[in-house]
Amino acid sequence: MRGRFAFIATVAILVWASVPARPATQDRGPFLSTYIRASKSDISRLERGEVVTTTLDAPDGREVTSFGTIRVHCTPDVFAARVRDIERFKAGEYVLQIGRFQAPPTIQDVAALTLDPGDRESLRDCRPGSCGLRLPAAVMDRLRTTIPWGQPGEIEAAGAAMRQFLVEETRTYLAEGSAALATYADRQTSVPRAVAFRQLLRPSAFPAEYQPDLFHFLDEFPRAPLEGAESMFYWSREKFGLKPVISITHTVLRRRDGLVAFASKQVYVSHYFDASLGMGLFIPEPGTPYGYVTYMNRSRVEALHGMFAPLARRAAARRGREGLGRVLIDVKRKLEQGSGQ
Repeated sequence: MRGRFAFIATVAILVWASVPARPATQDRGPFLSTYIRASKSDISRLERGEVVTTTLDAPDGREVTSFGTIRVHCTPDVFAARVRDIERFKAGEYVLQIGRFQAPPTIQDVAALTLDPGDRESLRDCRPGSCGLRLPAAVMDRLRTTIPWGQPGEIEAAGAAMRQFLVEETRTYLAEGSAALATYADRQTSVPRAVAFRQLLRPSAFPAEYQPDLFHFLDEFPRAPLEGAESMFYWSREKFGLKPVISITHTVLRRRDGLVAFASKQVYVSHYFDASLGMGLFIPEPGTPYGYVTYMNRSRVEALHGMFAPLARRAAARRGREGLGRVLIDVKRKLEQGSGQ
């Protein structure tokens, strides 16, 4: 299977190498269709600086997959530098708090994190099979029994307990990978996090977005090294749906064959998701000072089951597509700052 994946990646690289060095505007169709399956109307929108997004078919009703792209005035060097500055690159109206983990992670790395009042209330009665946050069973018991609920120090103690948990999760992941992370116990049944993430690792309808060696690196981390890969680990608290989401993310940046690829793996999340994979590219447009930023997100969503699953899935897909569009417009603005555009 690895051999077949390598063959697919090689074909994508050869197609890229065959693109003329200085295509005229009317020749961009093959270039764009190869990488992002752009229609003529999509190309026109991209030329005007607009974003193009779509929702892709998923293998089952638990997954939501969105894809988007936008044309930017930017070089690969600038793009890579912006992604490395992950706190500033992700900053926006939906990101309430964010910080990077150092090596090794310490409690100082998450000192800025605060706990939403609703999440704090959920912790008070949190038990395996019935909890308002996605947490392992042992952590539920510890937080429920050690925090002085109803006492003056409750708010700070609950925040400190969550910050300590995030540090412990990150240390475990860095040392042993996803397989060592305890399964979420907020529901009666739940899939191990490593298994849920692996379900997202499959070929994409967009050939350039499928990077099997990068996916393998994330899946097997830290046991599978990858030459040229730069890893970053950060936590964030972001607006999403009815509740702010606290998460830990492993992001990888790699430059190869003229492309800049970055992939993000959800290590921990407090609400909504079983697993999430983000895959992005910066594809320089030959012979011009422009390039295309593409991003594909695959998420397995906790709530998409039962009687109302079809309605929930359509709503999640719409929000994901609209949210991705806003994010890419903001990315364009950040990348073009100082470029004269």
